Order: sequence, then C-alpha cells, then structure tokens
Amino acid sequence: MEIAAFFLALVCVSLNAKGHVLTWPFSIASSATYAWVFYDSGLFGDAALQFIFISLAIYAWWCWTRKMDSGTLAKQFGHAPKKMIAVCLLAWLVLFIAIKFVLVNYTSSVVPNADALLTAGSIMATLMSAQKWIENWLLWMILNPIYIALYIYMDLYLTAGLYGLFVVLCFWGWRQWSQKIMAQDLLQSDKH
Repeated sequence: MEIAAFFLALVCVSLNAKGHVLTWPFSIASSATYAWVFYDSGLFGDAALQFIFISLAIYAWWCWTRKMDSGTLAKQFGHAPKKMIAVCLLAWLVLFIAIKFVLVNYTSSVVPNADALLTAGSIMATLMSAQKWIENWLLWMILNPIYIALYIYMDLYLTAGLYGLFVVLCFWGWRQWSQKIMAQDLLQSDKH
C-alpha cells in the first residue's frame, strides 16, 4: 500500500509544482491511500491529516477551476499578503496545540509533538497552496525534512525517500510558480 501511496503522492506534488489543476484529484487518491498506511503505523495525526487533505483538495480543486465573469481562472498565482502570513503562523500554533492535546489524550500516538507540528503545518501549507500563494513552497521546505526524520524513525523508509524527493520538488515548484507570477506581472503591465 505504501508503494501505491508513494507514486500517487509523487505525481500529485509534481503536478502541483507545475501549477496543474490535476494535482488535486491525485491529492485525493494519495491522501486516501496514505491514511491507511499511517493508521497502520500508529501515526494517527498523519492518518487524520489525510482526511483533512482530502477535504482541502476538494476545496483547492474548486478554487483552481472556478471561473470569474471574464472567463479567466478566478485565482492567479501570487504572494500571500503579509497579514495572512501572520494569520497562518498563528493558526499553525493554535492547530499544533489542539492536535497535540487530542493526540496525547485520546490516541496512542508514539510521537505526538512531531505528529501535531507536522499535521498543523501541512494543513497551513495546503491552504496556502489552494490560494496559489507561492509561500506554500517555503513552508513545505521547512516541513519536509522533519517528515523525513519522522518517517525514518517510524521505519517508513519508502515514504522518507518520497519526502526527500519532495524537498527537491519544493525548489522546482518555487521556481515554476515564480515564473508564472513573473509572466502574470508582465501580462498585467502590458495591459496598462
């Protein structure tokens, strides 16, 4: 099951790096598969996170495909407003505290701190991606190395390797989205 989840997740992140809308159906399939893998490994926060990811992928898929009156995509790639960065960081902290409380008091999670930190951070990064904010890649650059260490610790070596590839894809995603933002800016300046 981990092998199927590996390939689905790799396709998902590769498509996201390119800014392709098909990232979201692959995200749904990958998350459903990883929910099983993580639950079976006792990573209950990560298992629950997959269901949140499925919900967020549906939301992001809608965000990326809805049309404005002009017929263009409703949301272009861009930077998160500075105020929203602060809101995201605060939300990450609040989610961490809430998730850790649940993991410590209601599950047998073997790594509640790491599980809660990564779960909360992943929710924020996915929400940022749904908004097409390039800063989501920076957050993933922070989270993915921690995920690698966690998955090695949990003997999920294939998944740890996947997150190693994700580190590389984060840099590629940042570059791809930066190019899209520059192209959009040029297009906007040409219209004025």
